[in-house]
Amino acid sequence: MKRVRIFVPRETAAVSMGADEVALEIARVGKARRQQGGAGVELIRTGSRGAAWLEPLVEVDVGGRRVAYANVEVGDVATLFAADMETGPAHPKRVGFVEDLPWFADQTRWTFRRAGLIDPLSLEDYRTHGGYAGLERALAGSPDEVLDAVRISGLRGRGGAAFPAGIKWQTVADTDAPQKYVACNADEGDSGTFADRLLIEGDPFTLIEGMTL
Repeated sequence: MKRVRIFVPRETAAVSMGADEVALEIARVGKARRQQGGAGVELIRTGSRGAAWLEPLVEVDVGGRRVAYANVEVGDVATLFAADMETGPAHPKRVGFVEDLPWFADQTRWTFRRAGLIDPLSLEDYRTHGGYAGLERALAGSPDEVLDAVRISGLRGRGGAAFPAGIKWQTVADTDAPQKYVACNADEGDSGTFADRLLIEGDPFTLIEGMTL
């Protein structure tokens, strides 16, 4: 029997706005409808798209695209199912296809391209969306080729100094030491940005892949 795929974020901002309770209610109503002969529900918890003012942002898979419902509360869940989230008339909280919303349409995402799309705890999801492809290319070459690629790319730190990553990596490689360490700096020192948290919660394997590189 067909299953409706529904995505609910479990990122900090969404959870603070009741996303966990909404997810539980979706699972409960979905189970009840299935027992009554209706379509089942595949509930997938994701990271955040970053649009905190829309949280909890519930998304429904419609032919490979996702229709979004903003600021969903527990009391909205039954009416979402009653309105037929996939093909029915517009629900008051329906805001349309995610990629068509102006805030998303105007962006070209790189660092956060998987955040909100995948289950952060699923390695399979990560690989399906291009994860570990960079590490595989790196392992096929030499360490010097990796250093050259990072230096030529112009990759810089996201802090105020924007220091070239290639120089940092080369300095460490050239240092003679019996033991070297990789430190993950997830400081949220820039007031109100929470960029590190969003990435770690929404796409943690990309951090692990980067540290492995």
